[in-house]
Amino acid sequence: SIQALFPPPVVLGAPTFTPRYMDDALTLVQDAVVRARQMQLDSTLNVTLQRSIGENNVTFTVQVPPAEPDVVPPPPHSAGRASVQFGGMPILGSRTSSKQPEGMTLGVPNLGGRSATEVDHMMLKGTGFERRGSGMSDSAAVEEAARLAAEIERLKRKALSRGVNLTSKDEDVPAEDVARLRAVFVMADSTGNGYINKNELQALHLALGEPLADDEAEDAFKRMDVNHSGDINFDDFLSWFTLAHSRAGILSKKGQAYSQRFKKLMARIEGRFDLKNLSVAEEGEPNTLSYRLNFHYNDGGVLKRISPWHDIPLHAGDGALHFICEIPKWTRKKFEIATGEEFNPIKQDTKNGKLRTYNWGDMLFNYGAFPQTWEDPSHKTDVEEPELHRGDNDPIDGVEIGCHQLRAGCVAKVKVIGVLAMIDDGETDWKVICISVDDPFAPKLNNLEDLNRTFPTMVDTLREWFRVYKTVDGKPENKFGFNGEAKDRDFAMSTIDETHDFWKRLTSTGQKTV
Repeated sequence: SIQALFPPPVVLGAPTFTPRYMDDALTLVQDAVVRARQMQLDSTLNVTLQRSIGENNVTFTVQVPPAEPDVVPPPPHSAGRASVQFGGMPILGSRTSSKQPEGMTLGVPNLGGRSATEVDHMMLKGTGFERRGSGMSDSAAVEEAARLAAEIERLKRKALSRGVNLTSKDEDVPAEDVARLRAVFVMADSTGNGYINKNELQALHLALGEPLADDEAEDAFKRMDVNHSGDINFDDFLSWFTLAHSRAGILSKKGQAYSQRFKKLMARIEGRFDLKNLSVAEEGEPNTLSYRLNFHYNDGGVLKRISPWHDIPLHAGDGALHFICEIPKWTRKKFEIATGEEFNPIKQDTKNGKLRTYNWGDMLFNYGAFPQTWEDPSHKTDVEEPELHRGDNDPIDGVEIGCHQLRAGCVAKVKVIGVLAMIDDGETDWKVICISVDDPFAPKLNNLEDLNRTFPTMVDTLREWFRVYKTVDGKPENKFGFNGEAKDRDFAMSTIDETHDFWKRLTSTGQKTV
């Protein structure tokens, strides 16, 4: 039994190292099969691969039956039973079928007119293995490895049909924004039953200015409807989207052309979000533990509840970002996005069952957060301190310095100016300095140089407020990375983009709360 643990170290009875990508692990398994066959094994070979997907593990189990020496094994479709397990439950367990899905290619070497001997030499060259005695021939060993490769390739495709991406970055599958894909699916789902048909997909494209001809719609939907049921759910849709962006030859050229058209459609959808259609509704009584601010979006006359954290896009167009105001300036109630609740409403923070306020005094600025960002607590950041600091498990914070008070729950388009690297209880807690694009000073402020020239003491005032505001409660002063220096716009945007990528990774498995 050979176990290739991915990403933990792989033990093959010789060297040990950690493969970074699925293709690395697959190469190891192929080499292991060749080595095992050359040792003239006479029993079934069990090959197991494990890969972490978020908080779950995906387990591959492939059984390769023994073969007689110098006898070429049967074709890949007659391989032994295989299974894939996601988390604690197997998601499939079936014998490989000889039927090849339309537009898909198995991972079996194509001879391309070469002789079997030439292919043997090509695949075994550089492996460092020596033939031993009367073990399996090189040709048979290579065929066995190819059969295993085909089986694992099939399992990868099956996992993709469940929305689990097991491909490596070398296959060029982008880490797509699952939340936006869900928004696309909801738009197409005119009945709200969780399924769409070909006509609904075609109507969506027409409404977005990217019409599909009947044959194009038929072809695209056929690739999504793997169960031939006439309608698809979001998992089918996500599986197609992942496959369509692979360069591994899984889809035909026409399918790849459709994926390019879909990218244009996605770009149009990002521009569809209109703040005028956003509304905020109070729930519960103010100054109570049950008080919430819930967000809704008017989507074509249908009022839908949304998450301010996940469903409001980060980018607002023209280089601006969306900023969610949690605490208006000149107030002190500690409101925040409830990252642990469904739909993530805004609520007043609590401690020991009591509502929290900033006892130091009123906020000097509009304080809030940027949607679709997340400071990953597993990521450690170097801010030129003696030690690295983890993210604080929240959306990245924003400090809006404009003239006007924004109300709690207000979503504004802002220009990013710079960022402070505050360290709070050993965690990195970025404070992004920004200003509403509608503020009278916004045209004059594009970076820290502009800010320091227009408001010479602004950065010092912000830093001092964040440094000491906890001391009134008997807590120590906060520290700052980079020796307290504010970093300019480019650094701030790079930091925001990084937290946006962390958020994509968080939500790619469907996770909505932390």
